[in-house]
Amino acid sequence: MQLAENLYFYPWTQTQVNNCNSVFIAGQTPTLVDPGHSQLYGNVETGLTGDGFRDTPPLVIMTHCHPDHLEAAEKLQRAGAKLAMHQAEIDYMHGEGRALASALGMNFPDITFDLILDEGELSLGEHTLEVIHTPGHSPGHVCLHWPRQKALIAGDLVFAQGVGRVDFPGGNGELLKDSIKKVSALDLELVLPGHGPILKGAEQVKKNFALIEQYYFPML
Repeated sequence: MQLAENLYFYPWTQTQVNNCNSVFIAGQTPTLVDPGHSQLYGNVETGLTGDGFRDTPPLVIMTHCHPDHLEAAEKLQRAGAKLAMHQAEIDYMHGEGRALASALGMNFPDITFDLILDEGELSLGEHTLEVIHTPGHSPGHVCLHWPRQKALIAGDLVFAQGVGRVDFPGGNGELLKDSIKKVSALDLELVLPGHGPILKGAEQVKKNFALIEQYYFPML
């Protein structure tokens, strides 16, 4: 579904199966963020096709490497997409993160990365986004800030009345709090989390950050 000009959101609503929300940025460099599990990617394809996007996105960005966000990247790379992730997350995926995938009964897909995300500006054709390194849920987790849309693609950093878990290998509560503080200072009217509903409107976004700081920070 379209949220704003060139910004589309494909939520996962089947609570009995774990998968992530996906975000699509249209324009000169069509970009998909967090494609999800391979066997569940049809949900994203259906959404994209319904919105008039039938070609494989040329760029696929992962906010982090947990399988429910990354697994479908393999089939997209085979179809010609270039893949992007933060270097710290690539290192984690090839190291400590393998223990997590194994514990979940999964293996990371056989993929390579064409673009290494660094903190700072990210040019997607006519759009300029900001990559923000937000460790805590995982070491190389990133959020994508789109100042023009006052939007944050949040991955598993924050949710509506929730935060990303830190009990997986590579998780760190203190780093998560620091990352949340960093993004909470942004001028935001739209937060697109990796799971659950979106947060829309500056007041709702601010209230959610305040709730997280009050109730979740003491537990991290």
